Amino acid sequence: MKTLHVNLSDRGYPIWVGEGLLADAGALLARRGFSLAPVVIANRTIMRLHGETLMRSLQRAFGRTEIIRIGDGERFKTHATLLQIYREMFRAHADRRSWILAFGGGVVGDIAGFAAATFMRGIPFVMAPTTLLAQVDSSIGGKVGINVAEGKNLIGAFHQPAAVLSDTGVLKTLPKRELASGLYEVIKCGAIRSERLLRYLEKKLPEILSCRAAELQHIILAAARIKADVVASDEREGGLRMILNFGHTAGHAFEAATGYRKFKHGEGVAWGMIAALAYGRELGLMNTRDSARLVRLIRSVGRLPSINAISVDTLWESFIRDKKFQSGDIRMIFLRRPGEAEIHTGVDASSLRRFLKKFLASGGNLI
Repeated sequence: MKTLHVNLSDRGYPIWVGEGLLADAGALLARRGFSLAPVVIANRTIMRLHGETLMRSLQRAFGRTEIIRIGDGERFKTHATLLQIYREMFRAHADRRSWILAFGGGVVGDIAGFAAATFMRGIPFVMAPTTLLAQVDSSIGGKVGINVAEGKNLIGAFHQPAAVLSDTGVLKTLPKRELASGLYEVIKCGAIRSERLLRYLEKKLPEILSCRAAELQHIILAAARIKADVVASDEREGGLRMILNFGHTAGHAFEAATGYRKFKHGEGVAWGMIAALAYGRELGLMNTRDSARLVRLIRSVGRLPSINAISVDTLWESFIRDKKFQSGDIRMIFLRRPGEAEIHTGVDASSLRRFLKKFLASGGNLI
């Protein structure tokens, strides 16, 4: 097991990364200071695959442990699911001393974290992310929330976990598409902050896609360290933390424009990165060779769902509802070179809309 630490003064927390950690979860969390059993929030799929290992460990450390099962997928990250969680917590007699363990991917972590942020005005929670995407991204940094019809994550809060427990062994049961979705976020981390990570991904991609333990641990630690360092510098996204949104402005729009049913989150981000690279090249911010290199790496992970059926009007409607479109001031993250991101404000709306129309018409093949 390797340990990283998110340095946020008295709200800092450990990120534990290693194979087989679920079996030690209860002991690890007891040493972290927890004494009562948590309320576990998970989806049925992850409970079927890995729930027995986790629950045995928790019950050994804390006794009888309640489970709340929710639906699987972005379309369940809603007010309705949140109310289900509150009601089941009340039925389990949860109170201000209670804590939540979010066991699953990004959807589970986001909505369980938001439930923890708001139940009884805030109780502790722990992340036990079970997808690569969640282990390198959504489990770190304290951004929690739900989706609404107007856009993704528009209702939420900042609520830091007490710990993150990333068992790399569970990734072996991920569908290939889900593993690829997480790898796009790892590429994003390298693109904004680490040329070294990009070179490692280019060299070791076959081993990573085969879920080799050493390579998985390496990229999870590298990506988690990048996010932890950025979060420690800018917890509430007032400045530097915005670079973590590379690919997300367009990516969230692709997801919302298709009702959160066509794209995995990482796939939306992949298309968002390709779009940002193409637009950045058009604006003269990055040369063709470097842009093509990153697009090649993104596409080498797997086949992305097509964007051909999306209209520019639908995409634009989703675009302008995004949090990063503030009072008409569009903020986007571009790259000057691999590993070096820049925050751009005041992106021209008409120019961007023209670009998106061209991008969609090309099927995303402008580089």
